[in-house]
Amino acid sequence: MVRRKFDYPQNGELIIGTVKDINPYSVFVSLDEYPGRVGMIHVSEVARKWIRDVRNFVKKDDKIVCLVLNVDREKDHVTLSLKRLSENEKNKRLQTWKRDEKGEKLLKVLADKKRMTLEKAYEEIGFDIQENFKDMLEVFELAMRKGKEHIEERGIPPSWSSDIKEIAEEKIKIKEIKIEEDVEIRFFSPDGLERIREILMDAGKKNGVSVSYISAPKYRISVSTKDPKEGERILKKSLEEIEMDVKKNDGEFLIQKH
Repeated sequence: MVRRKFDYPQNGELIIGTVKDINPYSVFVSLDEYPGRVGMIHVSEVARKWIRDVRNFVKKDDKIVCLVLNVDREKDHVTLSLKRLSENEKNKRLQTWKRDEKGEKLLKVLADKKRMTLEKAYEEIGFDIQENFKDMLEVFELAMRKGKEHIEERGIPPSWSSDIKEIAEEKIKIKEIKIEEDVEIRFFSPDGLERIREILMDAGKKNGVSVSYISAPKYRISVSTKDPKEGERILKKSLEEIEMDVKKNDGEFLIQKH
């Protein structure tokens, strides 16, 4: 179970909770990231419309995203809201939660490698990961893609970075994606098709892009990559070079709008 550094959430925080009890005027939610803590949603904070029965909106054991409205530590009282969050905000928070869960599993592997408990690993590095990265999986992904130096720049000590990179390379399988653009290329000389073929073949050799014929004068330029940003950079560079070569030879070049 993913946990946080502090005993209570902060006002304005989006938390993941499990519905534990429902009555006509309130919903009680176990705060998954804060063991032992329970929050309360008043019926007026469940939905933006009139409510006949709270159970039409939430059910026992539902996993939900809530906004923290107020925290009273002395009374051990956490007030929550459902209605103040958009569906997009809820979905994004759930996605982050899933990535945190995957990251915690890797943190457990890291703890075992270091011969320590998961709780100790949280104290040593886990909470720092939460503070310095978007989610707990990101540090492992970056270590694999960019190298351990990249995560050291973000505050990960060298005593941990090598093991993080090693575990990431062993456990994470990143799917390859394809990034592509459709272009139009025209030459009005008799050897136009030959010029196009040479330019596109040259682009493929230099940058590793793939070229496919759609229908004259349309072509698809694509790159397969596990790093979307790097793939976009390669594709952009290839398109710029193709455009320069085409126009240098008095041809026409156009990227099609999608």
